[in-house]
Parts: sequence; C-alpha cells; structure tokens
Amino acid sequence: MEAITKRTIAKSIPTRIFAPHCTSLSVSHFSACHCLASSRRHSPYSSVDRERYTSLVKSVMSSRVSSQTPETLQAEDEHMYGPVVRTKPKSQSQDLQQGKLFHSALEDILMSGSTWKDKSLSEAPKYPSEVLGYMESISHILEDISAVRAIESTVQHDTLNYLGIVDCVARYRGVLCIIDWKTSDKPKPFLSNTYDNPIQVAAYAGALNSDENYKYQVENGLIVVAYKDGTPAHAHQLSSELMLEYWKTWLLRLEEFREQR
Repeated sequence: MEAITKRTIAKSIPTRIFAPHCTSLSVSHFSACHCLASSRRHSPYSSVDRERYTSLVKSVMSSRVSSQTPETLQAEDEHMYGPVVRTKPKSQSQDLQQGKLFHSALEDILMSGSTWKDKSLSEAPKYPSEVLGYMESISHILEDISAVRAIESTVQHDTLNYLGIVDCVARYRGVLCIIDWKTSDKPKPFLSNTYDNPIQVAAYAGALNSDENYKYQVENGLIVVAYKDGTPAHAHQLSSELMLEYWKTWLLRLEEFREQR
C-alpha cells in the first residue's frame, strides 16, 4: 500500500470551511453536517506507518499561537505549586518512549479484559518499570472502563479531509467516550490544565462520526491524566454539550490553518 503522507492527506482541501448547520447537538451535525448511508468498508488505513504518519490535527493545534506564553505558564505554575525547581529536562525521546510503553501496557490490559489489580498481582513484573507508576495512577479509572470498541484506531473525516489516531473508544461509567490518555509530571486537576487537549478529542470524535468504517457514533469525551509517581489520575469528562463547543473551536482552527497555507 502506498504510504499516506501529509501531502496526500491535505490534497483537494477547500480553502474555507462553511459549517452553518453545526449548532445542533445531534450527532450527525456534530460530525460536520455530513452523514453517509453507504455500507461500511474495511479501513484502508489499518496499515498506516504510525512512526512516519504526521497528523493534520496536531499540525493545526501546534500552528496556533497560544495566548499563554512560557512566562505566563511559569507564573501560573508557581502560583499553584510553588517556585519551580530547576532540574535537567527530560529529552523528548524519553517522553516519547515512556508514552509508547504506557500505551502498550494500557492496550494489553484493555484487550485482555482484566483489571490492573489482577495484573499487578501476577503479571506486573513483565511491564517496564517506567510505566508501573502510571498504571497504578489510572488503576481506579480502569475500574470504570468497559465495552472497549477501539484502541489506537485511525479515523478519517471524509468531508474535511483529515485523519487522526484515537487512543481508545470505550464506555466510562456507562457512557461511550473518545478517551485520550495523557501523562504529566505536574498535577492537572482541572480541565483547563489540559489546554487544547479537549479540542483534539472533539476533532477525533468528529472524524469517527464521519468515518464509514465505524458503525457507531460518539458524542462524549474523556481525558485521563496519569502521573508517574502513582498519584491517582485525574479524569476530565467532556459532555456532549462541551464537545460541541470544542468542535466549533476545532472548525475555526482548521479554517485558520488552511487559510495560512
């Protein structure tokens, strides 16, 4: 299969996005006013090389100049957590490696249908030491996760021409959600601490709802922030109303991004 590149993803993209009907809470409108009635097909993206794949969603998010500068972020952190202690920063490769190990361990548990408590008693030693704290951190969250439908799954928005990779689709306390797993060295007890993550979750939900390869729709989201020291993770739920607001923000960001190109 021919490799999917950023250029391929972006081809034939309209210069402006018009979404005049995307104000309803209905799922069909949430997915950018586009609903396909054709039969489901096998996903052509199952063999995408994820090491080389560059997500348009992440490109859009990173291209936006944040209203918070490094200085204001530091001031906020010092206000909440006290003076910053200067330490040697971790390399980006270390962060990426830990993220991969964390997601791999998560996939193993979610696919097996067992709980972290079960694994920690019998199989925890097989997991890298770098992720044991993270897994302990989210153990109470995993108890409320059920009916897993997708893990590390590619979604495509046919109308808006973008792709994304969803961490997980499952029920959290009975509600079907797009779940985004995050790791952090600092506490993030409030949704606002996750900055633009909710917009990314809404973008992925819109893509899934538009993708012919999924036989269900998702209106809710969940961002889980895990901590390396095992501190209980924070779970930030995104209701359908919140998701719609973040979806509107995503449409504006996407339009701005394409106008700049």
